[in-house]
Amino acid sequence: MKNLIYQFWDNNGDTRNNLPGVLASRKNIKQYADRIGADHLFEENPPLLHKKQFALYYGAFNPIFREEFHEYDNVLFLDADIHAVDGLEESIFEGFDADIGICTEPLQPKLRANTKVGKVNKHQDELWARNVESKWNIKLPRTPEGLLKVYNSGMILYSNKGMLNAKENFMPFEEYISFVLSIKGLLPFYAADQNYIHTTLQVSKTNYVEMDKGWNTFVTYHERDGERVIYDQDENTKLVHIQFRGANHFSEEETWKVVNLPVEEWGMGKKNVINEVR
Repeated sequence: MKNLIYQFWDNNGDTRNNLPGVLASRKNIKQYADRIGADHLFEENPPLLHKKQFALYYGAFNPIFREEFHEYDNVLFLDADIHAVDGLEESIFEGFDADIGICTEPLQPKLRANTKVGKVNKHQDELWARNVESKWNIKLPRTPEGLLKVYNSGMILYSNKGMLNAKENFMPFEEYISFVLSIKGLLPFYAADQNYIHTTLQVSKTNYVEMDKGWNTFVTYHERDGERVIYDQDENTKLVHIQFRGANHFSEEETWKVVNLPVEEWGMGKKNVINEVR
């Protein structure tokens, strides 16, 4: 089997060059790829797939629409703020037999329902969902509590068949973006890559699977409070997605601590409040 891990970074006109957190992710994921016998490709400023709003973010779909990726049996896309835990040797490609694999953000629906500061909230989610469900005659997946699931586009696993099927069946970016930006009262956020794939997976009836959250374990701030951390870290954590504002400026040492140590051992004066928000 020929497998690839793909990452990219756009330096936004040289304003975001050589950020230590990005360099740490590149180095870390290359080492993981080497351990599991996969190729690793890190692109800087890849060509854009469209010219509409949020074009930079849509690079997650390069494996679908660029034929050079189709020589691989599987391609894993990872954001440049994702890191493997120390010594990870379990291959994410082992046993994968769907078209596309993606992770939910399991706590996000509840956090959005209860947020007091977040503009991306349950009201906005439901406004988006009503409109796209009506437009494309689909039903978006929900949690057992009835909240809309949130898929994360920072880690997407494609099989070869999945890339080819998606190229044929995914809706045009421009169609989705133009429609979502026309919805009165909806944040432009919903026109970006994450909600696009959430929608097009349903429209295209793609054979996708929800992967174990250990492959995309989130660490972020609670209600934008830099001292209160949400980190659902456990013995099953494999890839860690660091979603702190400014985390791309963390040193390699700081990044290592975040990925591999409990919050209270980082030495940064932060508290893990995961049990308060479950």
